[in-house]
Amino acid sequence: MADVVSHTLSKDERLSSRKALEELFGGGHQSVSAFPIRAVFMPNGLGMVRVMVSVSKRYFKRAVKRNLIKRQLREAYRLQKELLEPVESGLDIAFLWTSDELLPTEKVFQKMQNILLRIHESIAPNT
Repeated sequence: MADVVSHTLSKDERLSSRKALEELFGGGHQSVSAFPIRAVFMPNGLGMVRVMVSVSKRYFKRAVKRNLIKRQLREAYRLQKELLEPVESGLDIAFLWTSDELLPTEKVFQKMQNILLRIHESIAPNT
C-alpha cells in the first residue's frame, strides 16, 4: 500500500518557544523571499520542521485581515510541506508577510511552493 502523506499541522510542528525564536532571529539564519512572503530559517537539530507565521500590524491594522493572511500561509504550507520532507536535521522556519496587499489563495500557494523549493535547494548540500 502506498504511503499516505499527513497534511496536518500539529502542535509539535509549530514554533512558539521564546528561546527558539530568539535563536532564529538573533543571527546565524538564512532567508529567502518570494514577494510578499519572506522565510527566515535555520537548522534546529531536532529532526523535525517547526514553523511560525507572522503578519505585521504595520501593514494591516484590522485583525480580520491579518488572520486571513495567516490562515492562507498556514494552509499553503500544510498542503505542500512534503517538499521539505527529506530534511533530516530539522528546521525552524518563520514565514513573514511583507506587503500591504491581500492576495488570492492560489497566488499564496504558488509563492509558498517557490519558497519551500528554494529552502530545500539551499539546505540540500548540508543534508
